[in-house]
Formats: sequence, C-alpha cells, structure tokens
Amino acid sequence: MKRMRITGLRMTDTSHRFVRGICAAVFLLILTAGLSRLGIHSKTGASASFAGIVYAQTSPDKESRMLNEYERAVIEATIKALPAVVSIQTYGTRIYEIRDPFLRMFYGDRVGQRVSGMGSGVIIDPDGIIITNDHVIGLAQGGSVVIQVTLPDGRTFDARLMKTFPGQDIAIIKVDGKNLPTIEFASSANVVQGQTAIAIGNPFGKVLTSGFSGGESTVTRGIISAMKRSLTIESEGVERYYRNMLQTDASINQGNSGGALIDLDGKLIGMNTAIYTAGGPGSIGIGFAIPSDRIKLVCERVMKYGDIGTPYDGITVEDMSDDMREALGLKSKVGIIIKEVAPGSPGDQGGFRRGDVITAVNGLFINNIRDAGSMFMGAIPGEVYTLTVFRKGIYKNMELVLAAKK
Repeated sequence: MKRMRITGLRMTDTSHRFVRGICAAVFLLILTAGLSRLGIHSKTGASASFAGIVYAQTSPDKESRMLNEYERAVIEATIKALPAVVSIQTYGTRIYEIRDPFLRMFYGDRVGQRVSGMGSGVIIDPDGIIITNDHVIGLAQGGSVVIQVTLPDGRTFDARLMKTFPGQDIAIIKVDGKNLPTIEFASSANVVQGQTAIAIGNPFGKVLTSGFSGGESTVTRGIISAMKRSLTIESEGVERYYRNMLQTDASINQGNSGGALIDLDGKLIGMNTAIYTAGGPGSIGIGFAIPSDRIKLVCERVMKYGDIGTPYDGITVEDMSDDMREALGLKSKVGIIIKEVAPGSPGDQGGFRRGDVITAVNGLFINNIRDAGSMFMGAIPGEVYTLTVFRKGIYKNMELVLAAKK
C-alpha cells in the first residue's frame, strides 16, 4: 500500500480554530500549574506574590472611577469658565516717526500703517468689563484702534478702551452688555507647583475658523510648572515688566494672550500672556500667565481711583563697601543697606530700620541698587513684597506693602 502524503493539505477554518483552541487550553493548563508552583496567583483586585514579595494591584474599576472623577472635574471647570472667555479682534493704525531727512520731504515727520491683531479676553463683570493684555489691544500706540469682541455664544460687540498699562501688559476694555457671563477670581497666592492648570483662549484667531469670527475657544490642560518667574520684554518700543508670573506647560500659542488660566474649580488664577519658544514658531511647553492677584489689584484700583498710581515705599538705600560689610559682620557679597526710612511710610510701617541690609527681594538675591530697582519696575501700589533683611547678625524675612505716592 502506498503511503499518503499530507503535504499541502489545507484545513477548513472551523477545524483550524478547533485545533488552536485545544492547543491554547493545554498551554493555559500547563502555565497555570507552573505559576501555582512558583507561588504567583493572578486575581483581579488582589495582590500577587513572588518569592515572598507582595505586589499590590489596583482594581481596574477603581482606576476608572479615579480617572473619571478627575476628567469630570476638568470638564466641569471648563464648562464653568468657558462662557466668560472671549475672542478679541483689533484693527488700527500704528504711527511711525520718520527719522530720515530725505524721506521726511515726501512723507512728513510721521506715517501711519494699517495693522490688525487678535487675542483673547476674560469678562469679569456682567455689565461688560473685560480684561486682556495691553499687547493685544495696544497695537495702535499713538494711532486709533477698533476693538471687536466675540463671545462663545456668537454675539459680537464693539468695545472701547477703559484703561491700559503697557508696563504691566494689562488692559481693561468695556462692551455695552448686560448680564454677561463672568469668571470668578481665585487667589494666585494659594496656587502651588504641580497643580492642574487649564488654559482657555483663541489661538490663531480666524485661521482655525476659515476666516470667520468663531466664538468657540480652545482648551488645553497642564500643570503649574513653576512660580514667581520674573522677566522683562521689550516689544514695539514698549518695555514690559512681568513679575511673579505663573509658568505652565498647558499649551499657549499666538492668540491665547489675554485668555484665562483656571484651576479645577473653574476660577481664574492667571491671564495667559507669553511663551518661551527658544527661537521656534510656537509653544514648547513653557508659558507664562500674569497672576490673578495682580490683575485683581489693578482692576480694583482703576475702579476706585481711576488709575493704579505710582508705587511708594519710603525707603532710601545705598550700595555697600567691603568695609561696611566687614563692620556689620556680613560675609556675603550680596545686599544693599538702608540709609533712611521716612516716618509713617510703608517701610516704617513694615518695621524696616536704618542700617538694615536687604539681601533679597521675593527670594531673588540683589547685589546693588540697580538690581533692587529692576525688581520693583512695574510694581503696583498695594502689592506685597518679601524682603530678606540682615540685622544684628540675623537674617529674617519682612513684608513691605507698597502704597501710592501722593
């Protein structure tokens, strides 16, 4: 009898699955028996042990509940704040001075150029008061500007400028609206590094809405990466002083300026303002927001006094010589010495005295008067500064509350 060759014989799909099922079952029995001998027990929600070491396992149901609670908090905060974040379009004329004598013969001393800009804003009063960045609406320095505000529900308003502070990069505008949605302030003093931060704004303006004024904002999420960041930026001939900025990795891009940075309660902790791009075209995860306490202070002073005023502390300081350091027993090379404190001034009320050595302002070391001056550039009356003072061989932190110069 000839032997049959089975080479090339193809099983049907049903028989193939049957054989695979048998093989899998056998393999599973062998694997289970082996794991049992090694002392490993796999059970959902229980612990697994190997060689006497116990590994805790989290129930998948519990993980889902935790994730859903967090996601729900993010969504609820977004829903709460979203209606109060607006899109801002600006159209205006920027005035340039002509310095070239030859060109002046044809164009005169100054020439205007039509420009436009985009950004975001936050409604803080139901009657239509909106906060944003000066660089969003300040594109027409020395010229004229038209400001248009679009709400998330599609309503569009013409806005007028109430007050702008280029040095602090804060502006207040007003639309003729009633019962508008608003956002509630949280104190930025309570913000901690690592907490969730949600950025809301209108990146790239009409670019993402096919040229139409879309009302829907963009939402990005991250954390507070760092706090008390201070920097100075010069742009379009304006020097802006940013103090105690909140740093976040929530994506912030062109058009987000003036938008809201909120916490998980949907409250405002900062106003998205700037990004660090390392020479690139967009966000790399380093964004900065003006803290809410600073914004609130500006708004309160404008509503009460019409302006923020000029800060005053009543302290006169001078640089220190090596002989002075040695006489005071100060080994460090940092610090400036208080020469005089005006009676009744904020410095006097704060307990500062002649002969105190100021070594740091808000945790940053100062070496000379110039360093100290830069720390207070853009300061606002009512702000609280923490000064580290060396007195009689002891370092201590003292608070200085700035007043308005009369």
